[in-house]
Amino acid sequence: MSGYVVSFLLSPLGKALAAVLAVSVIAGGIYLYGHQRGAASVLQRLQSDRITILKDGRKIDEEALGADDTGLCALLGGCELPDGGDH
Repeated sequence: MSGYVVSFLLSPLGKALAAVLAVSVIAGGIYLYGHQRGAASVLQRLQSDRITILKDGRKIDEEALGADDTGLCALLGGCELPDGGDH
């Protein structure tokens, strides 16, 4: 039985199938490597964007906490008081 396997692997068809298998394994490895690098790049970018958002949020919070009524209205994009008066 093992004699048939060895003779098949040494035949031209066996060599061709082994070459196709080797190329498939190499191509799969290259694909996985690229996929992992791409995923790591996206995660790094998302992390840095999150840090930027947190820093901007902290800046906005500090401005809002320090603002008076008029300043708070300006931060909200302008608002009109319900009674029409100015407080």
